[in-house]
Amino acid sequence: MLFTKAKKLCSNNNYYRLSHFILMSNYLKNTCYSSYLFIITVSIIALSGCSTTSPNTVQPLFKQSAQQRIAKLEQLQQWKIKGKIAFFEKDTRNSFTLNWQVDEKKASQQLKLTHYLGINVLQLDSMANNHKIQVDGKTYHGEDLERLIYSLTGLTLPTQALTFWLKGMPFQQTDSINYHKTTQLPLTLSSYYNNELWQVNYSKYQQINGYSLATKFSIKNDDLLIKIVINDWSITKN
Repeated sequence: MLFTKAKKLCSNNNYYRLSHFILMSNYLKNTCYSSYLFIITVSIIALSGCSTTSPNTVQPLFKQSAQQRIAKLEQLQQWKIKGKIAFFEKDTRNSFTLNWQVDEKKASQQLKLTHYLGINVLQLDSMANNHKIQVDGKTYHGEDLERLIYSLTGLTLPTQALTFWLKGMPFQQTDSINYHKTTQLPLTLSSYYNNELWQVNYSKYQQINGYSLATKFSIKNDDLLIKIVINDWSITKN
């Protein structure tokens, strides 16, 4: 129909040019449509690839009873964490990078708090009850770690109990834990540590080498609030 009208209105030469133009237009149209379909197909494949689980993606948490979880965590005696720790007390706030390595078998630990400018605020090396702390280029020794840290930095850090609390475990038999009904993971922990009430609130967990470990939690004691975010858990299998 289109060719007939064109033939009547145009000369043979013009008719040939017009016919060639229409054929090319149809060819380009079909070619573009095929290219469009090809692009869509490639995009779908690419998106499908992006949706696959990465090796570093957090895996689903194991569902364990509270007793099963505690029994498994008692086997976790060698670990290292990296993250952030912040202290809030009245009108003061202090935030540091946290590196903490503990070997419960050897009763040893290394703790380093670093200011955001890269300045070492505290560097601790402990073996049993022998603690060595470096602050401002000077070295100090003591047996009462928490008192030593406070006297040198002004920071209240319940290190002994914290090695249990950060794993979501009770430090004392009298510690009280409130568990999530579905996951059976600790939501809160209350402890009368050193005759003072400490309350721990857990907000995030991650599955690491078969352990359900907290990666975000806070600790409250009177006017003191400590917030901890763990970016990396390193576990040495026994």
